Amino acid sequence: MTEKWAQRKLIRDHVSILLHIIITTTVLIYPVVVILKCESAVLSGFVLMFIASITWLKLVSFAHTNYDIRVLSQSIEKGATHGSSIDEENIKGPTINSVVYFMLAPTLCYQPSYPRTAFTRKGWVTRQLIKCVVFTGLMGFIIEQYINPIVQNSKHPLKGNFLDAIERVLKLSVPTLYVWLCMFYSFFHLWLNILAELLRFGDREFYKDWWNAKTVEEYWRMWNMVIFSPILKNSCSGLTGNFLPADS
Repeated sequence: MTEKWAQRKLIRDHVSILLHIIITTTVLIYPVVVILKCESAVLSGFVLMFIASITWLKLVSFAHTNYDIRVLSQSIEKGATHGSSIDEENIKGPTINSVVYFMLAPTLCYQPSYPRTAFTRKGWVTRQLIKCVVFTGLMGFIIEQYINPIVQNSKHPLKGNFLDAIERVLKLSVPTLYVWLCMFYSFFHLWLNILAELLRFGDREFYKDWWNAKTVEEYWRMWNMVIFSPILKNSCSGLTGNFLPADS
C-alpha cells in the first residue's frame, strides 16, 4: 500500500521511507514482545525470530528497490536517461502478485519479475522432500544421542575445571560439525531448491563451492549466496544500473 501511494505520488518519498521504517521495525519488535510475553520455548522462539528476520530483510530489499525504480522513472520522465534502453518490465510498480511471489520465493533481492522455469518437476520434488525428511531426522538423531547428553553432563563453565570445559568442547566439535552439514544440506540444497521448483523460480544459485575456499573471507562470500547477493547488490554504486541492460 505504501508503494502504491508513493507510485501515484499521493505521498512524498520521505513519508514513504518513514512508513517503511515503521513497518520493518514493527516486524522485528513484535515477535520479540510475543516471545517475552508468552515465555515461548527455545525452538519455537528461534523459528519465529528466523521468519521475522527473513521478512525484515525482504521488506528492506522491497523498499530499496522500489525507491530506485521511482528515481529511475522520474529520470525517464525528465529525459535524463534518453540514451539508455530500459526494459519497462523492470521498472513497473509492485503488484499484489509480485509482492506475494517475492515473499514466498527463496530470495532476499526484490525484482518486479524473475526468471521462471517452464514447468514443475513433481517427481523431482518428491525425491527431494524424502531426502529433506531423512536428513532432518538424522540431524535430530545426532542432537538427541550425542549433543544433548554431553551438554547435560557438563558442569557450569564458571564452576568446573578449565580442562574439563575444553574436553567437553572437543567432544561437541564432531557431532556439531555433522549437525551443521546436515542443516546446510537440508536447508540450502534441498529445501530452497524444493521451494524454487514449486514456484518455478529460475535462479538456483543458493551457494557456491565454499569447500574450495582458500580464505575465511572467500568462505563467507560463498557459503550463503541468499544473504550475500543482496549485500553485494546494495554495495554496488548506482542501484538503478541494475535495471539497465549490460550494453547500456
